[in-house]
Amino acid sequence: MQRFIASDALCLWKFHNERVRRRIGSPSDLPESIIDSILTKLPIRDAVRTSVLSSKWKYQWTTMTQLVFDEKCLCLPDDKKVAEKKLVDFIMRFLLLHDGPIQKFKLSTSHLKKSTAIDQWLRVISRKDIKEIVLDVHGYKWRWKNPRISVPRSIFSFQKLTTLTLFAFTVKPPSEFRGFPFLKYLELDGVTITLGVIESLISGCPLLEKFKFNNMDKLALTVRAPNLKHLTVGGNFEDLCFEHAPLVVAISMNFYPLAWRGDILMKVPVTYDYLKFIEIEKMDYKDMDKVLYVLHLLLQSPSLQELQISSPDLSYEERDIYAFDDAPNPAQYKAADFDIWERKCPADFTCKCLKTVKLSYISTKHDMEFVKFVLGRSPVLEVISISPDEYEYGGAMNMVNEVMRFRRASPKVRIKFFD
Repeated sequence: MQRFIASDALCLWKFHNERVRRRIGSPSDLPESIIDSILTKLPIRDAVRTSVLSSKWKYQWTTMTQLVFDEKCLCLPDDKKVAEKKLVDFIMRFLLLHDGPIQKFKLSTSHLKKSTAIDQWLRVISRKDIKEIVLDVHGYKWRWKNPRISVPRSIFSFQKLTTLTLFAFTVKPPSEFRGFPFLKYLELDGVTITLGVIESLISGCPLLEKFKFNNMDKLALTVRAPNLKHLTVGGNFEDLCFEHAPLVVAISMNFYPLAWRGDILMKVPVTYDYLKFIEIEKMDYKDMDKVLYVLHLLLQSPSLQELQISSPDLSYEERDIYAFDDAPNPAQYKAADFDIWERKCPADFTCKCLKTVKLSYISTKHDMEFVKFVLGRSPVLEVISISPDEYEYGGAMNMVNEVMRFRRASPKVRIKFFD
């Protein structure tokens, strides 16, 4: 009902339609909660423009609880310096006029070159008991190798934060920083950060439940988070240890091409009794290291219920996106044999709880061996979805016919193609 009224109220504001006016009355009659909901769904500049609706709406925008400043909040000129100044001035004026609590502060722009302005904005709203902060300064022009600006020091004073997301910053907390005692969600994407900082940051968040980390700096990362339930990682890791996260229920990993080399992919040291969901992107079934890591992860996840694995989309030029100067030569890969899944797996092992599997861009004989392995080792499997890469496999129907001949441990499994 709230969504319906908000939609009609927007129509009233834009068109002053008399029929809508009869349905919901004057915009001044709307409850405060509905007005706030309407404003949070509008770009900031349009939210300010609602002040012309009536005397009641004149200052409603000054009490918005969720603030999103992005490329839509102003019509910015092409001149970068002028655009930056206009954006900085607008946000500062808005925050100085804001009156009331703020639940969320989000900044997404490519026009800032320094963190000075962001630091000033955060200091202005530091007493608003903010729960969520999202700072994204890369915009659509961001690339991995672009220099990052330093995250404002003032952000580390927001002790009541429950959600923090940082994109494309250099992260270096002050020496006196001891963590975020109430933080439950932490996302670091494309940041420049040292191993010591990231590990102390994680350990300084005792309530942390979700952690997302996407980075190309070579790190030997150890995740110590006793309450962590969701882990998402992508990057060029020298080591990745999350055995100190015993309650994790969902893991998502991005095997960047030409990355994740060496012994890291052969270490799954503990059993994850609560792990129910695994997602792996850019999986190469020809790569011995990756194959062994996935196999060991399956062996150590007795409660696994859902598995999603995608191979690189060979019809897309991913190598142009993930091309790095220090990437190892593909010729250095250890090639996996076709029978490695069965040969390295204990004879009595089964994915006893696995019910749903989704495999994307299946394209080679190595890929098909994994399909065969899953079907033969999953006694309660209900659905397996297979999306072939017909350009590489030599005809999608050939793959379909081959899969239908594989042995199935589950008598009720449904095989879905092209899903």
